[in-house]
Amino acid sequence: MLTQGPKFFDTTVSSVSVGGSTSAVGLDTTATGVGAVAGTPEARAPGATAYGAYATAADENTTAIGFRSIATFKGSVAIGNQARAIADPTVAIGDNSLASGNDAVAIGASAQATANRSVALGAYSVADQPNTVSVGTPGAERRITNLAPGIGPTDAVNVQQLRDVARMAYSGVAMSMAISGVTIPALDPGEKGVGIGIGTYKGYSAVAIQFRGLAPAGTASWSIGVSTTGKAWGLQLGTGFKWK
Repeated sequence: MLTQGPKFFDTTVSSVSVGGSTSAVGLDTTATGVGAVAGTPEARAPGATAYGAYATAADENTTAIGFRSIATFKGSVAIGNQARAIADPTVAIGDNSLASGNDAVAIGASAQATANRSVALGAYSVADQPNTVSVGTPGAERRITNLAPGIGPTDAVNVQQLRDVARMAYSGVAMSMAISGVTIPALDPGEKGVGIGIGTYKGYSAVAIQFRGLAPAGTASWSIGVSTTGKAWGLQLGTGFKWK
């Protein structure tokens, strides 16, 4: 025989208003604190939650927690003293934080995300350009530490990766200078020659060796060379022809 178990929650739709001059208008709204407002007579916002003196959760499923915190568009969240999430939708967390660009996020005391889809992370950070992430402000920049090496095409790279790229680039320049510096006397038909070159660039040095030959008829020539820094290697091949 089946029996009905205990009822753990109540699904009754209601509004809760606690504190002087509070206003909770709409289904399942909650306003707690002097002057707190959850929903408005013009926008009966279901699920709006306002906690704190004069906190305002003005639209559907908005959350405002803290003195004079404001969440004005559907789904927005404002947490902290005078935190303001005032665009569609936004998140502002921290004392006097501001998220005023659409889909913006501001986290930290006085952090400001004022451009659309911008993110401001950390106290006093400012993100005022669309689709950017800011961890500071001009004159008060922050480093991002413990950053793993980037893998994907749009990943950020760390300093070690940049140093590796610089090392390879400087080595390549040094090897190119070494192979281009090889000098071999002019060859007569059928003769062969060898030359050595040295190159240095930005503290990286390389050595190169090159062999050249001229065909017995004097109408074709060839060359092959290698250059190395000791860790990196390069190979050069070439040929040429002439006729009347």
